[in-house]
Amino acid sequence: MSGQPAKDVNEAVETMVEEMRLLSQGMKPYFKISVISFGSDSTILAKAQSESQINLGAITKFGGNSGSTNAAAALSDAYNILASNGGSSTDFDPFVFFLSDGSPDNSQLALDAGLRIKSLALPAGTPRIVTIGIGSPADAFMSSLATNPELYKKLQKSSDIKDLLPAVGTIAGTKTGADGVVEAIMQL
Repeated sequence: MSGQPAKDVNEAVETMVEEMRLLSQGMKPYFKISVISFGSDSTILAKAQSESQINLGAITKFGGNSGSTNAAAALSDAYNILASNGGSSTDFDPFVFFLSDGSPDNSQLALDAGLRIKSLALPAGTPRIVTIGIGSPADAFMSSLATNPELYKKLQKSSDIKDLLPAVGTIAGTKTGADGVVEAIMQL
């Protein structure tokens, strides 16, 4: 992802984190955020950091054509982060937001990595995957990767992400329980 779409994603991520910071009101950390960038390779930009401590400059670096779409590597990194940061039973259920503007290098490998995430039994709960496609994503793949097809959001233009991600930040802070968040996301 490059050019204006990358700028839109960077702006949306920053606004979403700022919304989460507002909702936590500077009290104890409310959210744990990890950000993984991927192209030919996968790069962890942030690993299980609170919304109050995360470095916005580090997580808003989507900016160039980084080669192919190695979704499997990114999802494997997400699995490893979740498995090593499982939280506690009083924490909110984990969510993975997967954004892509293309087709994965190896759909089956990526779907297998997604299944590993969705089958994790963590103290905080079972992770849910929300997929967001920008432009011309692989719709069948994105629907299959999502926890359920209604959790795949296809955006016609990249600027729509600037409304979607901040709305997710608001939903996460105002809805009761993971099911409430899922229901609200499905209605976006």
